[in-house]
Amino acid sequence: MTAVTQAPARPERGTGRRLGALIRLGRPKFLFHSLLVLCAGTELAVHAGARFDAGLFTLVLAFGCGAHLMTYYCNDYFDLDADRANPAPTAWSGGSRVLTERTLAPTTGLAAAFVLLLGTVFLLALLPTPGTRLLAVGFLLLAWFYTAPPFRLNYRAGGELACALSLHGLLPLLACLAQLGGVPAQAWACVAVLAALQFLQLLVLNLADLDGDRAVGKLTVTGLLGPRRTVRLYAAGQAGMYGAVAALGLCGLVTPWVTVLLLATAPLPWAAARAMAAGDLGTRTTFAATAQLPLASAAVLAGLTLSAWPQEWGWWPALKTAALGAFALWWLVTRGQVQAPRD
Repeated sequence: MTAVTQAPARPERGTGRRLGALIRLGRPKFLFHSLLVLCAGTELAVHAGARFDAGLFTLVLAFGCGAHLMTYYCNDYFDLDADRANPAPTAWSGGSRVLTERTLAPTTGLAAAFVLLLGTVFLLALLPTPGTRLLAVGFLLLAWFYTAPPFRLNYRAGGELACALSLHGLLPLLACLAQLGGVPAQAWACVAVLAALQFLQLLVLNLADLDGDRAVGKLTVTGLLGPRRTVRLYAAGQAGMYGAVAALGLCGLVTPWVTVLLLATAPLPWAAARAMAAGDLGTRTTFAATAQLPLASAAVLAGLTLSAWPQEWGWWPALKTAALGAFALWWLVTRGQVQAPRD
């Protein structure tokens, strides 16, 4: 594997511009993934009878979002050669482009990743039980070694599974376990669905990045399968997962509202699958595949809320309403930008 090429940086002038570039490097728009999946995990616990603990929620949220940001800073550094070799990056794949454009020095990304790693390790130590700390350690290890040596999981066809198990697997389980002290059957079912959907989403992003990845010897599941089989796996996997959601609802393992709202997200992967089959791997396609994940987490959160309606007003209803409202605003603005006619 080639080492990260330390090209001379053309730094932004001015503290404000450098700070803006550093923020863009962390791709904060993806934080809706961790925010909503943590809220979904918390709601799964509350729905099962937990009494909401605002302090624990704040701690887990800080840990999850910090570790999520750490992953992006780490990835942009260790994926730099692949990002530079990528001939067609999109707004949702191919890295932040901050380092490839030499706006900041590559070591800036690595330094930010280490700062966030140390911060999340400190937060991890504050988690209340051995079980929550164990889940947090697993999350950090999978997140860091997603691209970092020596394991470099996303260079050895293990990145898709590692990311799915961590962000949409261990993280919502951590939120649920912290609040409830256990994980009910409905939580296992919902988390399994969310993790599987993330695995499928990463097939799309890695297909969009395939040329750059191949140029530097990076082997993802997409690179292993090739474009045609990747498209087939994505389409078949999505069909299978929505069939599983319907079956879970019919069996009573998932509440009817959650089942209906999860099924309502199907147009996004359908649009992505059709575009992939036609060879379109641009911003609209990668957005459709990516947006499915926070929308599915929001479906779990909103579905459980509607299942327990009406609820007394308090800290948790206020917080989840704010999270859903912020996501709805982001969705409208971002979808409008993605769908805007190209010049």
